Amino acid sequence: MENDTPAFAGSREFRQLLQRLPAPDALAEAKARDRNATLTKPSGSLGRLEEIAIWYASWRGHADPEKLVPQILIFAGNHGVAQQGVSAFSREVTGQMVANFNAGGAAINQLAGVAGARLDVQAIDLDQPTADISAGPAMPEREFVSALAAGWGLPTGGPACRR
Repeated sequence: MENDTPAFAGSREFRQLLQRLPAPDALAEAKARDRNATLTKPSGSLGRLEEIAIWYASWRGHADPEKLVPQILIFAGNHGVAQQGVSAFSREVTGQMVANFNAGGAAINQLAGVAGARLDVQAIDLDQPTADISAGPAMPEREFVSALAAGWGLPTGGPACRR
């Protein structure tokens, strides 16, 4: 779903958009559970991964959904609450981390490579941290909607993203 224009202008419209998302397919979920029970492995041996696979199948509407190319999206920003000493690093490190992601030198780059995943990094106002959430809202609605809009067009190809 490549679309650079968000289908929302404010948080109210965004909530309405979320409410219109399709529901999981109950038949696909049941079939995925049945399929999972036939796989050669002890029941539950894959732990939470089994539930995630079943959820994914219900969301895709097929018991054995097509395997698509994963995309990892990293959204980097600085948070005002970090001034409370809750972070191990100063906000200057965020920009260095983004540069390292972009240069391919972080652990997530290696994991993405092993998974054959595309990795995209979006730095959002690194020079302007949000407000301290321990003292009030992290950002006004206008900034919140702007942050949502920054990520709106980043998923490439949506559910049909193929290798």
